[in-house]
Amino acid sequence: MSQEDLPDADRINRVAFGTFFGLETPSAFRGDGDVVAGRFAANPEGAFVAEMDGLQVACGFVMDWGSVGILGPLTVDVTAWGRGIGRAMLDEMTGYMDSQGFALQGLFTHPQSATHIRLYEAYGFRMKRITAVMDRTVRPETEMPPTARLFSELAASERPAVLDGCCSIAGSVYRGLDLTGEILSIDRAGLGDTVLLGPDTAMTGFACCHQGSGSEAGSPQTLVKFAAVRPDETGPAEFEALFTACEAFAALRGTNRLVAGTNTGRAECYEAMLAMGFRTWMNGIAMLKTAGDDRGDGYNVPGIYAIDDWR
Repeated sequence: MSQEDLPDADRINRVAFGTFFGLETPSAFRGDGDVVAGRFAANPEGAFVAEMDGLQVACGFVMDWGSVGILGPLTVDVTAWGRGIGRAMLDEMTGYMDSQGFALQGLFTHPQSATHIRLYEAYGFRMKRITAVMDRTVRPETEMPPTARLFSELAASERPAVLDGCCSIAGSVYRGLDLTGEILSIDRAGLGDTVLLGPDTAMTGFACCHQGSGSEAGSPQTLVKFAAVRPDETGPAEFEALFTACEAFAALRGTNRLVAGTNTGRAECYEAMLAMGFRTWMNGIAMLKTAGDDRGDGYNVPGIYAIDDWR
């Protein structure tokens, strides 16, 4: 994919999903939100297109999170459905993922679509547990906890230590997991902000939040794309503090809806979300493929307090 491909890729993505979900105006899918430009900017090497008769007919993305590679979204122009283009794209995309040596490869798809499930199974992905995409109304009076701050407010000299701290937290969730690219991409493009919990020398959690036109959230809501705290005895309390900070960020941005999802394999995390007032509005299924080790469920396991959006 090149920069010139982005307008057609955006159109294909919106219309394909809008049609799948039965929207009256498929092109209105995501409103002023945008998943295409941000994912291309974060990892251009993992962005792919397919052409037919000189026209773009598909687009797909791979998110590079260190030892974890996330496939999707992969969308085909609705006028070209049923022509094997999805398989051709997957040949290239899974080849790229294998070449990167990801310990864990994953994707989010819709459990009601047997067609999608069978397609991904053909490439070695297997269904795991349900991922609950949840939301909660934002309380506008929520204040930022004293232990929290925003990445955008840091001096340049502070950023390397903070990025190291975020990498350490992510690595405690799953070895080699690294969200540095997401944090910097959000910051460079002004797609939202990253909420930080704890001082540089003892960070306890962070949350990559999208908000605003052109972000994956769009203007009306705040989306937590990834969040995690260290999986130790302080995890439950720190997780609640982190989400108080996310809600305060959402309130500062003037949004009234906070969206966050977690896989139900993270049982305690899912229960904590329910206790904080989050309710499921969409279910997806996590499909995973590992590099021959014993971590078949990745970080979708009990004891992990992590939020991620693979859509």
